[in-house]
Amino acid sequence: MIYITGDTHNSIDISNLSARDMKFFCKKQNVDYRAINYALVLGDFGLPWYECPVDENGIHPVDPTDKYLLKWYNLKPFITLAVMGNHDNYDMIEKLPEIEMFGSSVLKVSDRIFYLKRGEIYNIEGKSFLVLGGARSDDKASRTPHESWWEQEEWTEAEKSACISKIEASSKKFDYVLSHTGTTAGIVCWNTYFQNEENQKGLRQNPTVAFNDKIDSEITYEKWFFGHWHRDWGYEHYEESKYIPLYHKAIVV
Repeated sequence: MIYITGDTHNSIDISNLSARDMKFFCKKQNVDYRAINYALVLGDFGLPWYECPVDENGIHPVDPTDKYLLKWYNLKPFITLAVMGNHDNYDMIEKLPEIEMFGSSVLKVSDRIFYLKRGEIYNIEGKSFLVLGGARSDDKASRTPHESWWEQEEWTEAEKSACISKIEASSKKFDYVLSHTGTTAGIVCWNTYFQNEENQKGLRQNPTVAFNDKIDSEITYEKWFFGHWHRDWGYEHYEESKYIPLYHKAIVV
């Protein structure tokens, strides 16, 4: 079983993957917490947040919080998988060892924690996942480059082209799409500000949202999960919507 939840922000929202919260949402969905094999975070995982040594085994944190989190996740009875967000340390992510998992490659934080790469297609427990990720930080002016903000949060043109090529070579049909920010249609579902056509134009000009829109128009899928917006509208409207924004709540698939 796969448990999908929103941003954890290093230590700020780790309660999303606490045993208490996970058991609560599993009970709500009539599933057994002990059957969870993978927990999936929809971006802004934030580990590691600080620079640290990396080798073939993953990270070796020096910062006390990162060190604590690594141990905390490694002791979990499931493997943690993270989509890349915008508040993630891309300088460190780029140093992580790459290994083969789920029919593609992932980036290893530890034996129990992995980043799913942007633009890859994975088969996890018999379900197909197209993984996107990234977003533009609206608050980057107040952040410090390569300390609390990384320009790699947005896709390069080469990354986009590689993703499109993989999709073209596939069936273009997926069980689930995972991203950090959403599509225009997914954001408009719950955000009344963007239901105004003039405001929506600005949203469509956001490069990551625009790329998600392009992908959305070219594939079919059951559900599109995303984080970033700190909303749980998707949990409350799971049955009727194909767009599922999540933050503190979770869906089990």
